[in-house]
Amino acid sequence: MAEWDRTVDLLVMGSGAAGMGAAIRAHDLGLDVLLVEKSDLFGGNSAMSGGVCWVANNPGMAKEGIEDSDEDGFTYLKHITKGEVPDEMLWLYIRESKRVLRYLNEKTHVRYVPLAKYTDYYPEAPGGRPGGRSMDPVPFDGAKLRDDLIRLRRPHPQSQILGKFGITAREAQAAIGVGVKTMMFMAWQMLLYMLRHFKRKRWGRDTKLCAGNSLMGRLLFSLRERKVPAWLNTGVNELIFEDGRVVGAVLDKEGEILRVKAKRGVVLAAGGFSRNLEMRQQYQRRPITTDWTAGTPSNTGDAIRMGRDAGGALGLMDEAWWTPVSLVPKSPFSWVLVVEKSLPHGLFVNQDGKRFTNEAAPYIDVVNGMYDDVAKTGAADPRWFHIFDASYRKSSVAGPIAPGKVMPDSRLPRRYRDGNYLYRADTIEELCEQLKIPAATAKATIARFNEYAVKGEDPDFNRGWSAQDRYYGDPRVKPNCSLGPIETGPFYAVQIYPGDLGTKGGLLTDAHARVLNEKGQPIAGLYAAGNSTASVMGRTYPGAGGTIGPALTFGFLAAEDAAEQTANASAQEAAE
Repeated sequence: MAEWDRTVDLLVMGSGAAGMGAAIRAHDLGLDVLLVEKSDLFGGNSAMSGGVCWVANNPGMAKEGIEDSDEDGFTYLKHITKGEVPDEMLWLYIRESKRVLRYLNEKTHVRYVPLAKYTDYYPEAPGGRPGGRSMDPVPFDGAKLRDDLIRLRRPHPQSQILGKFGITAREAQAAIGVGVKTMMFMAWQMLLYMLRHFKRKRWGRDTKLCAGNSLMGRLLFSLRERKVPAWLNTGVNELIFEDGRVVGAVLDKEGEILRVKAKRGVVLAAGGFSRNLEMRQQYQRRPITTDWTAGTPSNTGDAIRMGRDAGGALGLMDEAWWTPVSLVPKSPFSWVLVVEKSLPHGLFVNQDGKRFTNEAAPYIDVVNGMYDDVAKTGAADPRWFHIFDASYRKSSVAGPIAPGKVMPDSRLPRRYRDGNYLYRADTIEELCEQLKIPAATAKATIARFNEYAVKGEDPDFNRGWSAQDRYYGDPRVKPNCSLGPIETGPFYAVQIYPGDLGTKGGLLTDAHARVLNEKGQPIAGLYAAGNSTASVMGRTYPGAGGTIGPALTFGFLAAEDAAEQTANASAQEAAE
């Protein structure tokens, strides 16, 4: 057997929430840890995410006067996962996520506060809540990271207001629209941004970190305080086995091949496979491409393939954290329709000019509606569009395009005009001609929709019935803040696609985050967490933070099991 170049207790592959969480917890339990990241930036998908963490019955809810219980949290997850996730795994998450959150708040620099009005994605379901379970990261001063700030993956472009500064999920509603409150909020934020000028000049980016950048900045700062080695530009080429157990890995550190022994195992936490076209085409529904994901370029499924080759079983490989997206010219990332889909005076239609889903539904359901539409219509070239009128354009965002009051059509960059991103026409007929969809059908669809908007009810798809639908609605629009007629020209459209925040299928794991083989038995020394695993949330999405919460939780569980194995081994050695 060749010699080892380095020996540690635990090797962690990936620097997102799951990986950094695992590394921090393992260190605190006395393990010698090495974290490796194949890209040149820390943070993974988590750094580009909202950073929100979904935790039922969390301590912050009581402070906000919101009642909750573990039992209601379990009832909710049981209902929305439709029995596809074992009860013991749901209970595990309900119980352990609270503990992990408490630990992070007490032992690290991570700080979360509840979003009191941010609803579960199915608040009317048994056990659902109208707010409080989604926890928002408190902004972090990135200057504390010093040179590591440059090494932290930047936020997704759409989370930066005017492309300059970030805001929290709590502040997001205040940034929507063109009212006096919005203008005052934006003016205040711009003032604060200007006051950070010298910090920004020194570090080459804004130092106010929000959302996923706050979470990952805080985790990275906590990791550095502990002096845990963390290597960038270091990929894992293969796992090393001895007697059926994972005992290390072969690393490629900037071209240098290293054999690293991991006495207590390896944690696979390198994200999903959203940027791997071959895997997407093998496992997922069509149409599919890597161009529609909002995930990082490094999400190529390395950890999943490695775990599979080690004998690991896979699950939910046909699934993703789906969301409708638009494709912004010259942007490497798709643009997520978080807000647009719920705002009044707009609807979604397919290539036949027909609605196909509740546009304001949770984004995972909207994309499922898009794929169901393909199955229903049998379209060889399925296409979808967000159509809206001048009322919408005047006061609402459309991807990177600010409301018309702020950015009128005359000031739009050429790359957004003339169908490059935004379609515009004086009449619905002319718009349909540009979109190459049947005008008669589209006009009938819009006329029907307008009747619903006046009544405030959508008997076709129940848009606006759920509190979730109304969260990003316009309270000035009555009687349904998510429904508004499309009647004032000019008319507009943006093509949309079935995109994702990342994939959610991967390695099957147990209650200790151990990777399971096809017989349901753990593979010794091999752990996985985050989007490298089949999600504990099954095929659904409980609420904002349904990705980050399990990533942190199972990263902790992996570290704790590895530490327990260390303790058992030490006790055995002492006995001998």
